[in-house]
Amino acid sequence: MPTLDKTITQLNHLLMSCHDARLSYRRLAGRASTSEQQRLFNEREQQCSALIDCLHTQILTYGGRPAQHLSLLGALRHGWRSFIVLLLPELGRTRIRTALHNEQRIRHGVEQVFAEQLSPRFRQQLLEHCSLSVDFESRVRAKLET
Repeated sequence: MPTLDKTITQLNHLLMSCHDARLSYRRLAGRASTSEQQRLFNEREQQCSALIDCLHTQILTYGGRPAQHLSLLGALRHGWRSFIVLLLPELGRTRIRTALHNEQRIRHGVEQVFAEQLSPRFRQQLLEHCSLSVDFESRVRAKLET
């Protein structure tokens, strides 16, 4: 049973990272300087929502309780990023760093979950979400660095 508890804990950490990223992408889309950037951030927000749904279902399948709220650290991080983006809304590099940081946290969380025993189907779902993350990251670099 301790292994299952650890798996649920790892899934909840990833769930909270995804919640944080989704809020961040919503904020970035609202402050995007072009409709193309807005579309890119909105699309990633939707992908994060799909991953959240997947994680929520998996946590329930394992008999756990999905985390409902950001951790204190997550809330502080979200508040700080909101503050920085308000101060520096015109800086594309700020948006790039925020998006890349979100993706780094999500992929780190997925790596942590991969260390646990997972069903082949769920492992495949996570791999698909990782692929979306890598694709998004390359698109963000291409669109926002120019």
